[in-house]
Amino acid sequence: MKEERMETIDITNAIPPQLTGNSTNDSQSIILPSTDEARLLFEKAMNRLLSVNNWKDLSGIASASFQLVSSNGHPQDRMAAPGDYIRINVPGPGSIEGDGFDWVRVEDIREQIYVPDNSFSFIMRVRPAARPGQPRQRISHFFRRYATSSFMVELKGREVKAGVYGRNETPNTGVRLLWDKIRNLFTAIGAMLGYSHFQWKKLVNGILKIPADTQQKAI
Repeated sequence: MKEERMETIDITNAIPPQLTGNSTNDSQSIILPSTDEARLLFEKAMNRLLSVNNWKDLSGIASASFQLVSSNGHPQDRMAAPGDYIRINVPGPGSIEGDGFDWVRVEDIREQIYVPDNSFSFIMRVRPAARPGQPRQRISHFFRRYATSSFMVELKGREVKAGVYGRNETPNTGVRLLWDKIRNLFTAIGAMLGYSHFQWKKLVNGILKIPADTQQKAI
């Protein structure tokens, strides 16, 4: 971590308030034998979080696949940065408006330190977006533009935690095409009823790469 990038701010400020629709909280933590080992895992977890193209490998069978895309619509093989897009291939029928995919935009990436307990956090927040290059900027995602997903890894002493926090999730049925209205409604309902938990639980476990015989806490 680079000291100059950190902000003295409470971690809760990074997650938007829950105002409407559904919210989700999926996290896992692991306790390491030493603070040095915990810090090493924290740094590895940050890299895994930003390596969007590898999320499918971290999540395993039956999960969605993810591709990092630049603002001009070209697939990228690097770590995510603010302004990038993520192309999501959810199992099942795709969106016509999204050219078969769901799309989110990376709107914030930050490192933070919470002074009272000397904990560190790394956050990437994404929001439903139009497909890059789409002239009318129609949201190409099964959730509306108000929804956010905040991906975090946190370090406190010997404990490392990874989590995904969804806020303001409502079905995106205000789209132009009838097929997309129906598809978005059922995909959103499926996500809210359990698929999001399935996907994000597998991802946070993959980010931490938790061994079976290690002390851990599910939250």
